[in-house]
Amino acid sequence: MDDLPSRMDAGDDEPRMDGAILRPSRLDVALYEPEIPGNAGGVARLCGATGSPLHLIGRLGFSFDHPKARRAVMDYWGNVTSHRHVAWEDFAEATAGRRVWMLTTRAERTLWEADFAPDDVLLFGPESRGLPAHLIEADPDRAIRIPMLPTARSLNLSTAVGITLYEALRQVGQGRGNRE
Repeated sequence: MDDLPSRMDAGDDEPRMDGAILRPSRLDVALYEPEIPGNAGGVARLCGATGSPLHLIGRLGFSFDHPKARRAVMDYWGNVTSHRHVAWEDFAEATAGRRVWMLTTRAERTLWEADFAPDDVLLFGPESRGLPAHLIEADPDRAIRIPMLPTARSLNLSTAVGITLYEALRQVGQGRGNRE
């Protein structure tokens, strides 16, 4: 049933960071029922480039064997630590005790008001409908949005993940010269 490619041998268990300014991330990214293979592939590539584990939750609208997903991930899949959760309850159990930040255009707070910390999880919903209301209502203090002009409806999923992940990495001091 698992449609994720197996982890390719990258030589060791650490992401390749030769010459990069990042250390492997201590933040996870989670996609709830992603629908578009190119977006999920782009997010997987981002996770491979930052060392951020990727959680895929619920029904996927595609297979990672899809050509658009493979093209977006390129050869980064070997650097991605992925976790497949068949249902929300499986994900909640696997991340129990960790803070889960839910990204939604319906949040009052912005990501600039969030106080990200190591071991946090950044959760994103499906492209066509976002996260289910009941998840956001269960913990509204963890719901945040990316600031946009009032005329903008939403951002591309992989763009939103990139913006949020790099802001969280900046806050937790993952780059050289940042706080430890």
